Amino acid sequence: MSLVVKVEKRLSQGPMPAVGKALTLAFFIIIVLSPILYVFFQVFSNWGEVYRWVFADPFYSKIGLGALRFGMIREALIRSFEIAGLVTLIDVIVGLPMALIMARYEFRGKRFVDTLIDLPLAVPTAALGFSLYLFWGTADGIGGLLGIGRGLFSRGPILVILTHVAFTYPYIVRSLKAVIESIDRSYEYVARTLGAPGFTVFRTVTAPLMKEGLVAGAILSFTRSLGETGATLIVCGAFETAPVLIVSWRRMLLIPPTAFLSMVLIATACALLVVLKFFARRVGFPIRKVWPGFERRLSGRAQRTLRDVATYVFFIVVVLIPSCFTFLYMSRWWAGSPYTGARELGVFYQVFLAGDRKYLTLVWSLLTSLAVASISTLVNLLAGIPMAYHLARGGWRRLKDVIDSLVDFPLMIPSSALGFATFLFWGPRGLGVAGPGFWLITLTHIAFTYPYIVRPLVAVFESVDPGLEEAARTMGAPPLTVFRTVTLQVVKPGILATAIMAFTRSLSETGATLVVMGFARTVPVLIVQWVESLALQAASFACVVLIVISYLLLFTARRLVGGE
Repeated sequence: MSLVVKVEKRLSQGPMPAVGKALTLAFFIIIVLSPILYVFFQVFSNWGEVYRWVFADPFYSKIGLGALRFGMIREALIRSFEIAGLVTLIDVIVGLPMALIMARYEFRGKRFVDTLIDLPLAVPTAALGFSLYLFWGTADGIGGLLGIGRGLFSRGPILVILTHVAFTYPYIVRSLKAVIESIDRSYEYVARTLGAPGFTVFRTVTAPLMKEGLVAGAILSFTRSLGETGATLIVCGAFETAPVLIVSWRRMLLIPPTAFLSMVLIATACALLVVLKFFARRVGFPIRKVWPGFERRLSGRAQRTLRDVATYVFFIVVVLIPSCFTFLYMSRWWAGSPYTGARELGVFYQVFLAGDRKYLTLVWSLLTSLAVASISTLVNLLAGIPMAYHLARGGWRRLKDVIDSLVDFPLMIPSSALGFATFLFWGPRGLGVAGPGFWLITLTHIAFTYPYIVRPLVAVFESVDPGLEEAARTMGAPPLTVFRTVTLQVVKPGILATAIMAFTRSLSETGATLVVMGFARTVPVLIVQWVESLALQAASFACVVLIVISYLLLFTARRLVGGE
């Protein structure tokens, strides 16, 4: 018996398995949950200070505006919910036809189109926001193409909506496509044989069968829009949403009102999670009444063709081209200004030849991004693999459903609120473990990428045939040896793909990093700062670098899991 097997046998006996499970749960509670809960503790334990700053500020009370900050919070929340609601509605309306096309149609180039739908996922949100700003908001984009000589939309709510639709579109399409593919089509065939037109079949048969997936996709789209910060910072102008307001107040060191706003957003995320977990199945669809004539006209070939063409046009014009426009902008401005020919305004000169040596700043920011992503991914693999395995194998017994729900919590919380929670808990106002900077960024990225490791791996472990493990155990192998030699070998591609996804998510994060960064800079933060300082040429170069790295990583992950 080898030394490794002896150690694994020892660790599989007595109280050691229980100790391992306790350490796994302790990591999750301390690193992921405790910062979130600490926000509530800070607000309620310092309510007097919070009340004074939010509802009765002495400075503003002198001029009759004591609750000015509460008004700002209310307005920011209303804006955020309005934007997220409208974006979700648009996503469902335009994403559902695309999901149907990808799930039910077979055509040449389908796999290529399927890959293009994922493209916004490969673009970090700061880079995506910048690309959409160039396309919709500058003379280099659609405004110049239409001969307007300026951007079609200025920074504000319309540009925020267009940006949020672009980066949430793949989420809704992917969610609905998976659900539609899982539906037994025999029910639809039966309805058609009874003479029901296609639209009636979809409304009365298909839609009720996919309602849980539709609700889940809508809530995912809503929460992604509600919590987005990086892209919004670039396109919002003076139109501040709640996550942007957190970043703004954190920069101004307005800690009490920032804590209050973060608590509200976290509570909202908790409510949405409850809705998703417990009420999705109760959603009903209007199936009692049928309008045969009207619905038959909607089911005609011309109407279906019009629907499909409109779906493709929307995807190309609103999602695909704006998401990739940075590449065209950088190529036009590479050697100099396309309008005056001034070499000093070109991308190459601004990045590599200008006196401020932006390329050195970019290199250091890229190294910081890679280091943070590497550490957070490695730590989460070590802590997340056992958590996912126990959840998949029912190892938590009565606590399984609770833990399973709580694992998703960081996915629902706006990243800027999660970053602020981490700052409060680990920073000088909490445990004092780390001040703003590299290590606080790393702790924050560990917290929000944890579900990106655990959630997919639960599905991966559930797909493993338990009979393989049982066969190894009957031959006398201890549980840890079985896990190392059998289970890990089967799920290795899934683990690698999951690690790449978590790495890419860390690489692209902006909102949480802005709250905890101190003097450290990641590439997404650098992009935001360069856009704010109007160094658009340098920002375009940084965006292209980040997009290429992210796309290569996601392409690798896609190959590892066979394109799924």
